[in-house]
This record gives sequence, structure tokens and C-alpha cells, in this order.
Amino acid sequence: MKIEIHGSDRDSSIINPSIVNRPIPPSPDHSRRTVARNFLALGSGEAVSRLIAFAATVYIARALGASLYGVIGFATAVMLYLSHVADAGIELGIGVREIAAAPSRLAAIASPLLTGRLLLAAALALLTALLGLLLLPEPDGAVLAIYGLTLLAVGGSSRWVHYGLDRTALVAITRAAGQVVVLLLVLALVRGPGDVAAVPAAQVVGDTLVALVLLWWLSRGGVALPVRLDGAVIRPLLPRAGHMVLSAMLGLMIFNSDLIFLRAFRTTTEVGYYAAAYTVISFSINLGLAYSLSLLPSLTRLSGATGEQRALYHTAMAHVFAAGFPAALGGYLLAPRIVGLIFGPGYAPAGPALQVLMWSIPLSLVRDVPIIGLMSQGREAIVLRVTGWATALNLGLNLLLIPSHGMIGAALATVITEGARMVIALLFARAAGFPFAPAARFWRPIVAGLTMAGLLVVGRSLNLWLALPLGLASYLAALVLVGGVRFERGAAPSLSI
Repeated sequence: MKIEIHGSDRDSSIINPSIVNRPIPPSPDHSRRTVARNFLALGSGEAVSRLIAFAATVYIARALGASLYGVIGFATAVMLYLSHVADAGIELGIGVREIAAAPSRLAAIASPLLTGRLLLAAALALLTALLGLLLLPEPDGAVLAIYGLTLLAVGGSSRWVHYGLDRTALVAITRAAGQVVVLLLVLALVRGPGDVAAVPAAQVVGDTLVALVLLWWLSRGGVALPVRLDGAVIRPLLPRAGHMVLSAMLGLMIFNSDLIFLRAFRTTTEVGYYAAAYTVISFSINLGLAYSLSLLPSLTRLSGATGEQRALYHTAMAHVFAAGFPAALGGYLLAPRIVGLIFGPGYAPAGPALQVLMWSIPLSLVRDVPIIGLMSQGREAIVLRVTGWATALNLGLNLLLIPSHGMIGAALATVITEGARMVIALLFARAAGFPFAPAARFWRPIVAGLTMAGLLVVGRSLNLWLALPLGLASYLAALVLVGGVRFERGAAPSLSI
């Protein structure tokens, strides 16, 4: 069934009832299963996509050489900021929440948002091309202009619609497939420094294909999205979108300000060591983002059932702690060997910085839960305040610690910032009706994590390939022994914390 919407008839929608209006009982158990299933899909897709992108990055760096690879690095850094502007906060959470809260109005919401965002992206792409070609030397300007075309894929992407409908497996598969396309094109087209323009062109093709496939899938399911603008839909979301875009920009400033300060006060070699250490942390942060996007739709749907919503909120916090605490503890003990394995013995000085940075993993994972709680209530303005205060603190800490302590100071600034950001977010979330999770929900992961750490210390002479599975197996075994894993006949084991 396909019905088009015209004019201001926003209460009609273009829906396949079997896809969108499926009943979702507002129960914590159902929501926990939904979040777990979605995260399994998104998390695995994110991991696979990152690994494929990493392979492409290594090949590009070797084929182009350091100088031209620097051109690519500069352009991708600029595009990171522009992509957030082109997204307009929709995929960051606003659009996901709107679809999850009112799936029966999917087309009435999605059609004008997609149209408006695509127009914004087209204007940004044109401006990027003009500024790049007029102001930058070659090939920098041309590379940036081509990369600017990826903004059209950002504007036309319907991933946020699929997130809101809990169709995360499709998003994960298409994301990984898009990275495969980019990798194959890079391998086929990039042979040397003369092929630098082929790198952004490959990214444009891969991103565009993914956006088109996701739109086609909606159409295949009976969801028609005609090109149209509707101010009654867009205008109420503009303030929230502004808050989310600014929050994302400030978050990026936290993400890369330490590298900027390191470059200003220390050597490029130390910057390289720190960047290598932070690569491991970035991977974990992106997995945390995947969990957040898995949590937001379910938390939104439970907004009318306060007890059930709080139960899911507490469970989510306990679960991310159960993942983040052992990762930080084990990572701290194994960090020097992890750096050597990934980047080679020449990067050994990055080990101590990675040991400190590892503690930012549980802090950032726990922080994301109250942030998503606030977003489920449409409180993006508070999220912006949290990020703004954290950015100011981070800049001050970088200025204080990096000149005297180098990359260790940068790592300490990151960990302190994430800790403060977590505390502030938790306080705001409590005021919004999301109280702290009971302390009793955290003792089992702590006991299991300390047991794992003891075994890793005893077996510190083991090869890393043996130490990693030993750490994971010992943590899971200890968690089972203290009752942190539940076994039910006919069902997969699940966390009971």
C-alpha cells in the first residue's frame, strides 16, 4: 500500500503496517531484548566497517605518501565538522526520537526532514567546493571539493528512520557494504600520488550507494517519501537541531583539541604517538555510540511508563559498566603490548598514554546513558550545556597539563573531562526523572573485573594472543560465579546485574 501525502495533511502517513505499527509492549524485558538485539547488529556492523576503513586507510597512506596523505587527512577533518552541520542533528538523535515516538506518522515526519536536510547539504557542498577551489592550493582544493559531495549522501540518508524503527541490522549491513565498495574502488583506482582525487571519489560513490539502498528499502516496504517541505514539521525541531549540532561541534573540539595543543607545545612525533593511542579509544567510543542509538528508541517508547523507563535506564547503565570496567582494567594492564601489536614496536612510547586513556572508556560509556535519557525527553538544550561545560574544562586542562606533561597530560585531561562530563550528565538526568542506578547493580562486574586483573597480573609473561582470551574468559567465568549471568532454558545467556 502506498499513499502519498500532499499539503498539510500530516496525520496521514505512508506506512506498511506490518513494518511500523507492530505492537511493542512497554515492558522492561521486551525493551532490554530489543536494545540488546539492536546493539548486536549495530556494534558488529560498526566493528566490521571500522576494520574495513582501517585497511583502506593503510593502503591509501602507503600509496600516496606522507605529503598527499596529509591532504586527505586535512579534508576528512574538515568534513567531520561539515557532516554534523549537514545532518542537522537528525541522525544524532532528534530524528530517531521523532520516528520512535510516532511511527504511525513516519512519512509525514521523514519526508520534509529529508527534503530540508538534502537542501541544506546541497548548499554546504556547493559552498565547500567554491571555498576549496578558490582559497586552497592544489590538490587540496580539488580533494576538499570532491569530498564535499559526500554531504549529499548525509542529507539524503534515511538511516535515522531505520534506527527509529529498530531496523538496525539493515543499517549495519549496508554500512559495511558501503565500506567494502570504497575499499574495492580505492584498491582499483589508487596506484600512486597522481591518483589522490580517486580517494574522495570512492568515498562519494560508497556513501551515495548506501543512502540510495536505504531509501529504496523504505520504498520496497511501502513507505513513499515524496520531495516536499513542511514548515509545521521542521520549525518546531529547529531549536533542538541547533542544540544538537552545537553539542556535536563541541564534542569534536574535545575529541581533537588535545592533538592541537600537543602540536603547539610538543613535537610531531609525540603527536603521532598520542594519535596512535587514541585510535584504540576511538573504536570503543564508536561502539558506545552504536549502543546509544540502540537505546534511544526503546527509552523513548517507554516515556509514558515511568517505572519501566527507569528500569531500562538502570539496566542500560549497569550493562555499559559491565562492558567498560573490564575493558579499562584489562586494557590498562595490556596497553603497551596492544600498541606494539597494532602499530609495531616503534610506537612503544604510546603505551603509557593508552594506559591512562583506557579509563575514559567506562566513563564515556556510562555518560552516554543519561545523555540518551535526556534526549528521549527532547532535552537537547541540556545536552548542549553538559557538552559546553565539558569543553571549557577540557581546554583549560589541556593548557595546564600538556606543556609540562606532554601526551600523558593530554590523556589525563581527557579522562578528567570524561569523568566530569559523566557526573554532570547524571545530575541533570536525575533532575529530569532518571535517578542513579542502585550501587548494588555494580558490585558483580567489579568483583569479576578484579578477578580478571589478578589472573592477568599472574600471567603477565603470556603472549598477548593468549592473554586477551584469558582475560575475557576469566571475566565471564567470574561473572557467572557471582550470579551476574542468567541462564534460561531455550534462551541465550543474559546479564543479570
